[in-house]
Amino acid sequence: MEKAVKANEKFESDPPAEKQKRKATQGFKRRKRRGPPPLPKEDIKIILKPHKGLLVKNILGLELSRAVIDACQRSFNGNDFLLRVHPESNIVILSTPSMEVASRLRGISQLKIRGQIHAFIAYVADPEGVLRGIVHGIPAGTSQDELMENLRVRTQGVNIERARMLGSSKTAIITFTGNVLPRSVYIMGAELICYPCKPTVQVCKICLQTGHRTDVCPTPNVNVCLKCGAREPMQGHNCIPKCVICDGEHRTGDILCKKKLKNVAPPKKLRTDQPKDSVSQPEYTGDAKSSEKLSPLRMNMPRWFSSDRMEQRQSRSRSRSRSRSQSRSRSRSRSRRDRHHTYTTYRQQYLH
Repeated sequence: MEKAVKANEKFESDPPAEKQKRKATQGFKRRKRRGPPPLPKEDIKIILKPHKGLLVKNILGLELSRAVIDACQRSFNGNDFLLRVHPESNIVILSTPSMEVASRLRGISQLKIRGQIHAFIAYVADPEGVLRGIVHGIPAGTSQDELMENLRVRTQGVNIERARMLGSSKTAIITFTGNVLPRSVYIMGAELICYPCKPTVQVCKICLQTGHRTDVCPTPNVNVCLKCGAREPMQGHNCIPKCVICDGEHRTGDILCKKKLKNVAPPKKLRTDQPKDSVSQPEYTGDAKSSEKLSPLRMNMPRWFSSDRMEQRQSRSRSRSRSRSQSRSRSRSRSRRDRHHTYTTYRQQYLH
């Protein structure tokens, strides 16, 4: 309490200029730096993966673009493609709208950077709106052309768009076009189970750093304990399992890890507000006049899509129509009863 009082007295004794400066900085919040704009959606994306030990973020983008143009025999220039470095994944992304340029970029196997030759692996990234499946049990090192030549699928309406191996593993990722993921695929007649591709957090099995895979590790010579994550561990050290993804007491990437899967962003909500110049549709109130004015789209709208206000109006309209029908029914029965009583009285008075 005394500290707070002293702090207030100190602030009150400050000159007016300092007070204004402090007020201006109190409501200031540091904005999170925005990332780069998305690459053109219609472009073809080529991914370049470097060999182990090469950190692409330490290379200038201009050096990479010049090396790419030289590797393609200067058949195009910088106006035909875009180059972006992804530092976390340690890869290079090339975007181009030209099929010819994409074919030449796909053929890159090495780049000459600062006088040294560096090996790269180039492949075409999957487009948007496709299905991805995982297949295990394929020999490591199988080329993309060999996969596409021998892979088959029997599910109707589903085609194999592309396939590639995942690093140096025995697992391939297959991209399908269609509405359903096939249960199995066939490679040279052999049936393989196809599992859904669930994006997971990338963890390197060499340095235990997240964001990149083992085949593009920039520090392949580092000594790390894969169980506890200790750097330069001594023999017989106290090794307690620790996950670098969730800090849990288990090995990194274990099936028990609750943060192993990536958080996929939900789809953007559709805008419900109408533009000012649009003609507003009349709401349905339950009577025949409003149903004639209402568009067929709104008439065919399911009940779960209706608003609460519309539901209340419909319920009130149904209750009013029900009460009117009940009153009409009561009036009809009352009139029939009155007519029967009148006829009985007439028979008693005049016919007997």
